[in-house]
Amino acid sequence: MWRVIIRISYFHDHGSRLRNHVANLFAAMGLQNTNTGTWESQAVPIAQASAQLAQVLQAVAKPQALAGVDQQALLNHLWVYIDRV
Repeated sequence: MWRVIIRISYFHDHGSRLRNHVANLFAAMGLQNTNTGTWESQAVPIAQASAQLAQVLQAVAKPQALAGVDQQALLNHLWVYIDRV
């Protein structure tokens, strides 16, 4: 099992459409919003974490591919910490 901590922010994400899409991916991964700008979980299977993180990277690489996302929306920063528990 793996502990996963992620912090992410965006530019021009009006209506939080990109953020909400990524938040759903994080929730499916088993991460919880800490209300401090980070998402984390104490124990996630590595296969599950890898698959979901791949979807997150696809979403932030091409945010305009998501319905309703502002044409200027883009990733500000993505910080990922993963370690074995």
